[in-house]
Amino acid sequence: MPPSPNPVPRPPRLRQRGSHPILRFGCLTLLLGFFGLCFLFTAFYTGVTFADGPWVFTAATLLATATAVPYALLLLWLDRNEPEPAYLVASAFMWGAVVSTAISLVANTSFGLFAMELVGHPGLANQMTASFSAPFFEELTKGVALIFLFWLFRKDFDNALDGMLYGALIGLGFAWLENILYYVQASGDGATDMLKLTYLRGVVNGLSSHATYTGMTGLGFGLLRLARRGLLRWALVPLFWGMAMFAHFLWNTFAGVILGLTAQGSELAAYAVGLPLAVLLLQVPFMLLLALTGLASWIQEGRVIRRYLAEEAPEVVHPDELARLTPARRRAYHSALRLFRQGPVTWWRHRALAHAQVRLAFTRWHHDKDPDVRWPADEDADVVELRAEIFAIRRKLRAAR
Repeated sequence: MPPSPNPVPRPPRLRQRGSHPILRFGCLTLLLGFFGLCFLFTAFYTGVTFADGPWVFTAATLLATATAVPYALLLLWLDRNEPEPAYLVASAFMWGAVVSTAISLVANTSFGLFAMELVGHPGLANQMTASFSAPFFEELTKGVALIFLFWLFRKDFDNALDGMLYGALIGLGFAWLENILYYVQASGDGATDMLKLTYLRGVVNGLSSHATYTGMTGLGFGLLRLARRGLLRWALVPLFWGMAMFAHFLWNTFAGVILGLTAQGSELAAYAVGLPLAVLLLQVPFMLLLALTGLASWIQEGRVIRRYLAEEAPEVVHPDELARLTPARRRAYHSALRLFRQGPVTWWRHRALAHAQVRLAFTRWHHDKDPDVRWPADEDADVVELRAEIFAIRRKLRAAR
């Protein structure tokens, strides 16, 4: 039989970037087991604390949660173009609350006992623990989570903003559980002291402490993700990890000094003047660095979305849709209009369409910048999968008309 004059073209061979399922599964299994051990230790410790005073522990938990949730929502709002998966967001928070807290508790207690044997003075031993042990061990254990996120979930780790977000969530999880324990201790002197500590640690210092410190470590990993070539890029992680420890050291060492100099025996002056001044001098500079980097990331993300989606066919991304995708506030405005005009079902599908289109832009950008990729985007399995997802959403939208 003669060959068909118009043979059906063979589909291109699809290629996957950085796929090591066996290694990934093994690492995740080990991590889950390690997390389980730390969870048992943390559960036992907090369980004993709960048993000593259930109502006090419950009140402390409510206070810590009431300040942690708004800050967590703010952090998630900052990542507006490509939100991170909920399971990674929860994992980052829980690593800080469970793993980092458990290891740091053991390390700091051991260091405190050693310092007490060394200097023989409780106040000096406590200050040595706060200045040297806490910044090192706490930032070390929190930062380890970023290594696994960066290595095992590279597709969900796009840039500096993602690194800062994951780091800040880890720090926020650590601060949440640590605050609960501190509030319980403060309750021994009355409910007023618990509320004062909530104001200090949860309100004024809620975002500028652990979330900022570990956000600095995450910034190092995020910049490493952006810098695709060169040996010097590997210095970014230890540089910013060290800055996180340094920022933590500054606060633990000099915040009390500033409070003492400004308070002059007045508790009102300490809370109204000394504490804000300490935050301004010791923590705001690091927060400004993160804020400026986040602003630069917003600009960079907008450019990525516009450039790579402009190259797509209209059935993937129509020019009118592209005009509404950036900046994020414009996308949010049109999304809200669609919710009120067309109902929740259509709104949800258009929202899913926009998210798939944005993910496609970032996927193509990673494909383009990855020095190990030698095949065209049309042969990239992730690109093809996202285009198929977009077509499937469009079919649902057409069927609903």
